[in-house]
Amino acid sequence: MANESIGLYIHAPFCVKKCSYCAFNSVKKPEDTSGMCTALSTEFIRRTQQDSFEFQTFYAGGGTPTLLPPEFWMRLISMVQTPSLRELTIETNPATLDAIDYSSLLLSGFNRISVGVQSFNDKNLSLLGRRHTAGEAMESLKLIAGTGFRNISLDLMYGLPGQTPEDQQRDIEKTLRFMPQHISAYDLALEPGTPMGDRGEKASENQCADMYYQIHEMLTANGYIHYEVSSYALEDKFRSLHNSSYWNRTPYIGIGPSAHSFSGTKRSWNVSGIIEYETALLYGELPEESSEDLTAENGAHEVLALGFRNTNGVDLGVLAGFGFKLNPTDILSTGFVKQKGNLLIPDEKGMLFADHLACKAAELLENVQGFDEPH
Repeated sequence: MANESIGLYIHAPFCVKKCSYCAFNSVKKPEDTSGMCTALSTEFIRRTQQDSFEFQTFYAGGGTPTLLPPEFWMRLISMVQTPSLRELTIETNPATLDAIDYSSLLLSGFNRISVGVQSFNDKNLSLLGRRHTAGEAMESLKLIAGTGFRNISLDLMYGLPGQTPEDQQRDIEKTLRFMPQHISAYDLALEPGTPMGDRGEKASENQCADMYYQIHEMLTANGYIHYEVSSYALEDKFRSLHNSSYWNRTPYIGIGPSAHSFSGTKRSWNVSGIIEYETALLYGELPEESSEDLTAENGAHEVLALGFRNTNGVDLGVLAGFGFKLNPTDILSTGFVKQKGNLLIPDEKGMLFADHLACKAAELLENVQGFDEPH
């Protein structure tokens, strides 16, 4: 990955409280976070000291990364700073910070902030196990905008049990009062081992589809570009560069417990345990748990699975680079996909049925080089 423009993801594994739906690797924040801050900085140095990297994006996720001090983020960003670095995002939850904290994040170097609102309905927030209220979410958004952030992303969630179209309409209407530059609208996923997942609490498949289309219609009518199944940007320049790098298979380095990395031909991931992670770095080892070398077949299938999720689409030329041909006739016959040159581009229905399209296209792939040749 040396000398390429790549992404950097930092996983901060601490939360104030675990949400009822969350399966991400996170634990309750300890009193002292200095050990984790040192470990994250150490891993970054060890992973980058042998090569020259040009980072395009910096994404601090979690967990709640704003629970780590701004001074830590400022130091880390200073180590990452290169002329190619364009987008620096940090995730946050409403009601955890004040105006001074938001100003500190801006001064640390972040130019984009992602706010996990999820809903402006107090009943649904309680169901999700969120610790903030609708009023606190609205106040936080006002504070963030007043601080000076000019690239704000807001997360919403739909498909909740008992959620009505009217509930969602009110959520979207309140979101539009702020006109954030970016909106992510996620269908609730039932993850095993979470309270909501174990109880099977979710709206029906048909209800979720109706909510998806409702979001699409309301946001696009208000000027948002629906560029990925869950993602909307107020203008092209506000598309998430970091998330787009995942969908485009751009290489990235992941730092932190359970963080994943991708070199273009290999995926690797770190240990998830906090103690194991910090201990490995303390003893001069990288905290990598395992890795996987990708075959040409893996690469082609990833292109299909990711490409039908967003309006960049599936590039037939990239498939050819992996040694596969695809006659798109059957895919185009669904009416959910259009062809533009070498690109197969899904519409909003195509993005909703991305998994189905990817499976169908995988069955139609013609191998012209040998299925298991690495690329």
